Amino acid sequence: MYEHIVWERTENVVVVTLNRPRVLNALSRALKRELAEALGRVKADERIRALVLTGAGEQAFSAGQDLTEAKDMSGPEAEEWVREYELLYDQVRMLDVPVIAAVNGWAMGAGCQLALLADIRISSENARYGMPEIRDGIPAVFGLELLWNTIGMSRGLYLVLSGDALDARQAQEAGLTIKTVPRAQLMTEALTLARTLAGYAPIAMKQNKQYARRRTEADFRACARFCESAHHASFAAGDAKRGMEAFLAKKR
Repeated sequence: MYEHIVWERTENVVVVTLNRPRVLNALSRALKRELAEALGRVKADERIRALVLTGAGEQAFSAGQDLTEAKDMSGPEAEEWVREYELLYDQVRMLDVPVIAAVNGWAMGAGCQLALLADIRISSENARYGMPEIRDGIPAVFGLELLWNTIGMSRGLYLVLSGDALDARQAQEAGLTIKTVPRAQLMTEALTLARTLAGYAPIAMKQNKQYARRRTEADFRACARFCESAHHASFAAGDAKRGMEAFLAKKR
């Protein structure tokens, strides 16, 4: 049914795996469309009580946006790109079931943002979280908003301004992830937690999730609107194109 993700359901728990391991599960438009469809299935089925998001392969949860699709965008196209992400992120935010990100390897840029949208993150020992967009001449506005809510302004600003990454130990110390486990145990830990949460009263779970959305809704929308103009400016100036071309040419 899917080409770029894997859908697995066991009773009332669903696992969705980003499945482009040869390119570190980069988020292409095709993958995002399939992920959006899968999230819609979770939303529509009241029998599903928990969702686990993870990435295929040993190296990455997701390395972020597929830069081959983004490098030649104009300013207006960059605005539309932001709106596409807002719609996808909305679908994660609108779920009334707990979402657990099982993060193995790199979670960078938009991949890190997807992990941050989950309610809970469990990391393998090789996990790395970062917002390297500044190195490509791209503002990390969505990333900063999500980091701000997770680890605070100072640490969030450091990551988006420097492009550095947190390893699994640093991420746990910062409160970004709740647990770090060996790679071989990652899915076992995530599924054990998912099954536990899936067994709790769904109405109480839904109310908790809805209140969390209410607390963050206004800031999320303001971030999305600012992100449109910020991306337009970066892409129109050519900064983003030059940065992505250098990255793709392996000059950095």
